[in-house]
Amino acid sequence: MPVSDNSGIQWKSIDAPRGLPKRFRWVGWLVVLAVVGGLVFFAINEGDKVVRDIATDVVRSGVTNALELPEGTDVDVELGGGVLIFQAVTGSIDEVVVRVPNAAVAETTGTLVLTLNGVALDPSKPVGTLTAAIEVPAANMPPLAAHLSSVPLTGIVLADSAITIGADLAGVPVQVALSPAPLSGYVVFTPTSVNVNGTVGSVEETLAGPLGPVANAMLTNPGVCVAEYLPASLTVSGAAVVDTNLVITATGSEVRLSSLTTKGVCGQ
Repeated sequence: MPVSDNSGIQWKSIDAPRGLPKRFRWVGWLVVLAVVGGLVFFAINEGDKVVRDIATDVVRSGVTNALELPEGTDVDVELGGGVLIFQAVTGSIDEVVVRVPNAAVAETTGTLVLTLNGVALDPSKPVGTLTAAIEVPAANMPPLAAHLSSVPLTGIVLADSAITIGADLAGVPVQVALSPAPLSGYVVFTPTSVNVNGTVGSVEETLAGPLGPVANAMLTNPGVCVAEYLPASLTVSGAAVVDTNLVITATGSEVRLSSLTTKGVCGQ
């Protein structure tokens, strides 16, 4: 309504805007919560990246020292899923996977994969479980020929869950399928079938046949000691052909990382 003062000027009053109806006021709270939630997420996300970078460097350095790897060795560290900051509050990291390419095993090399579960932030405390897997590709198998047979080999093939070795015995081509298995720190290779010039038979049939005297040497192998290349706190627990790799596994629980420098012994 018009209002006049002593100057004669008329003023028109304007009502102040009314607030949102009560039924819409929750929208404002949602906006506030969304903004706060976004800021918290950003802080956790960025903070987690920083923690992961630091933890990755610490684990890489620790594994390099524990395994006495040469300086400059490529060590890939993968920290498990989940928010690392929240895991750190509990005093341990759920899972850490470490990959070391070109790790030595006997006369050849393979990729060493360490999977650690329950990694305490206090280095004096043990790891819950530790699994080590050495993956030796088919291309790296020839240096192990002397561990597979007592005769010179013409070929080594990894396929169909077996290692197939070839040799020329008295002018006859012979292939033997071997099944790998762990035994007291060794990986032994047991002959399962023999292919003599295209005819497949059992080991017993081959030994009883005309090639028996020379085939016996091909069917005999010393195996390979793996324990001496792995920490003594781990037990060689598996060996298998996976795709085109010989995969050897060793496991341990309550393992202290400081003990990884001590290597194992076969035959115990």
